[in-house]
Amino acid sequence: MKDKAAVSAARVILIVFLTICAAGLLLGSDGKGGTIALFLNDPAYEFKLSPIERSLAEQGIEYKIFKIFDDELPEDETEYSAVIIAGGDSMRNYIDWDDNVYRGGEIILRGEVPILGICLGHQIISRVFGSVLYYSDERRWHEVTFLKDDEIIDGFDNGLLVWENHAYAVASIPDQFELFARGNVTPIQMMKHKDKPIYGVQFHPETQGGFLRNPPGWQLIKNFAKLAGTSVVDPPLPEDGRKVFPY
Repeated sequence: MKDKAAVSAARVILIVFLTICAAGLLLGSDGKGGTIALFLNDPAYEFKLSPIERSLAEQGIEYKIFKIFDDELPEDETEYSAVIIAGGDSMRNYIDWDDNVYRGGEIILRGEVPILGICLGHQIISRVFGSVLYYSDERRWHEVTFLKDDEIIDGFDNGLLVWENHAYAVASIPDQFELFARGNVTPIQMMKHKDKPIYGVQFHPETQGGFLRNPPGWQLIKNFAKLAGTSVVDPPLPEDGRKVFPY
C-alpha cells in the first residue's frame, strides 16, 4: 500500500511539474509571453496616445510600451510574444550612420520573436540587415499591391488602402528578405525575412482618417498579433485616457 501511495504521489508531482514547465514555455519566465513589446521611437508620444497604441488597445491586443527615446528596452525580448517597432524620426538605440548596431538592432538581428517594423521601424530593419535609405517624401492615402500570400495578410484581396507619411524609404531589399508589397511612388512597401517572422511595412496600417474610422490596416496588425500568439481581450482603451496624437 505504501508503495502504491508513493507512486501516486510521484505521479501527481510529475503532472504538476510538467504543467508548470508548459506554462513557462508558453508565457515566458514572468508571464509576459502573451504581450507585445511596443517600441516607441517618437518623443511626441511621451504624454499622448500614439495611433499604433490606439489600434492595439481598441482591438484588445495586449502590449507594453518601451520608450526607446528614453533608452527603455526589454532585458529579454523573449519574455514577450512579439515586438512592434513604431514610426518616428530617430534610429537611436538601433543603428547609427556609421552602421554601428546597438541593443535594439541586436534584438532585430536575433529575431527570436516575431517582429513588425512600421515606417521608421521598417527602415531600421532594412538598415540593420545591410540595406540603405534614400529620400522619398510621400504623405497621402493610396493603394499598395500585395505580391505574395502570408498569414499576416489573411483576409485581404490583392491590395490595401494605406496612409503614407515618410521622408525616406528603403533603397533595396536586404539579401535575407523578400518583397511582399509594392507601391507606385515608393516601390518597397512591405518585406519579410525568408526564414524568420520579421516583417517591415513602409506604410502606416494603424492610422485612421476622417473618412476611414476603422482602417483595414488594423486587420494586418491583428493578424500579426495572432501569428505571434499574443493575448487578445475585450478591447478597452488605456486607463490613463491619453488623447490620440495623430501623424
